[in-house]
Amino acid sequence: MSGVAGRSGNKSKYNPEYHVDWAWSLAVKGATDEEIAEAFGIARWTLHRWKSTFPELREAIEDAKAKADANVEKSLYQRALGCTTEETEFVYAVDDDGNTKVVGHKTKVKQVPPDTTAIMYWLNNRKRGVWTQRQEVQLEAHNESDTDVVIVLPHNKRQERIEGTRVVEAEEYHGEE
Repeated sequence: MSGVAGRSGNKSKYNPEYHVDWAWSLAVKGATDEEIAEAFGIARWTLHRWKSTFPELREAIEDAKAKADANVEKSLYQRALGCTTEETEFVYAVDDDGNTKVVGHKTKVKQVPPDTTAIMYWLNNRKRGVWTQRQEVQLEAHNESDTDVVIVLPHNKRQERIEGTRVVEAEEYHGEE
């Protein structure tokens, strides 16, 4: 087996003639580094060593992962907005000899409505400050004798009260009461 000499002088299993293309084809289909290493029959740390030693391998994997991520982002975006798709339905017939053959087809344009889960995911990640689902609560006491607890709520207009507390909107609170 041809290979490239490793740091210890032993021949590595790495072969740029096929590992680069193989890694790219796995990564573009969504494979993780662990799955690529498993396909190669090596440990994950060996793949990481190869990526740091052989820039063409690292670049191929990074390029393929970026392409796969872009495809998923595009699909998520299309699901969030809704889209139209074409579906083709084939009509089959069986001839006198028992062979099946296509005798016609119908193409339908189908409207896919926007997906609220995709919309929420997109907005929670792209507009985090406006659309976050996480509530941030800030508790503060200025000295040990303070008995009031101030809860600063985010900008979402929720007015929930906890017994013994005052509710202050975030934009109204300046750290001193």
